[in-house]
Amino acid sequence: MSATTDPFGQAKYQVRFDWGAAGADRIVPGVHAVVLVDALSFTTAVVVAAEHGTAVAPWPSGDDLDGAAAFAAEHGGVVAGQRGEAGPTLSPSSFAAATGAPGSPGAPGAPGPSGPSDAPPLVVLPSPNGGALAHRLGVLGVPVIAASMRNRTAVAERLLALQAEHGDRFMIAIVAAGEQAIAGEEPGGLRFAIEDLLVAGAVVDALVARGVDHTSPEAAVACAAFEGLARATRHLITASGSGVELRERGFAADALLAAERDATDVVPILYDGVFRAQ
Repeated sequence: MSATTDPFGQAKYQVRFDWGAAGADRIVPGVHAVVLVDALSFTTAVVVAAEHGTAVAPWPSGDDLDGAAAFAAEHGGVVAGQRGEAGPTLSPSSFAAATGAPGSPGAPGAPGPSGPSDAPPLVVLPSPNGGALAHRLGVLGVPVIAASMRNRTAVAERLLALQAEHGDRFMIAIVAAGEQAIAGEEPGGLRFAIEDLLVAGAVVDALVARGVDHTSPEAAVACAAFEGLARATRHLITASGSGVELRERGFAADALLAAERDATDVVPILYDGVFRAQ
């Protein structure tokens, strides 16, 4: 079955939406850009890193970490540690803390701290969800954009700019990472993540507000979820299963960073295996 005849491929729509690696495979054929969402925590970490001048190379966690170390060495970077360790990790707060910037982690503003920075120029960031997906999507040859609630409007504006450069109808796939199955569930399964649905819907909402409104039913439903719950997104993200899990592990600040809306105009785009601020 071709991409144009697959009933789940959403091929006739300009803005498409699906979940995980299988969903990406369904909706990416023929697109000109991919928007990746893993709100807690990969894409939020990528955005906060970009805000503070650090590029991020996505990597699947637990897979070829020797390769990750080699990539980091080749590019003058480091491999991220585990949450709670010193230095950059999958925790978005760790990238803000690495800069030594005053005030709360990830404060809105232009990229870069106001004082000296200890942040490495590049971090290879292993992740089982967003990192693995980004690593997989990087071979498509189209821009892959890291989206979070922090930069959802900036992402929409960048997509419009890319559309103008393209000069023709511009097809967009929004892919939500979701979460790997929790203990006791079938291995390899994907758990619905409300934080990813809300961020994906927030990006669609920003696109629709700018006239890009030929959305698939799947994208339209995500947009409606955000629109209907827009006033409650901070609470919903921090109170979600993933948000509670982070709080219980001592990383409540990560969920708070992920819940901040339009905090930055930084748009990290994946080129040559690295997300860099554009």
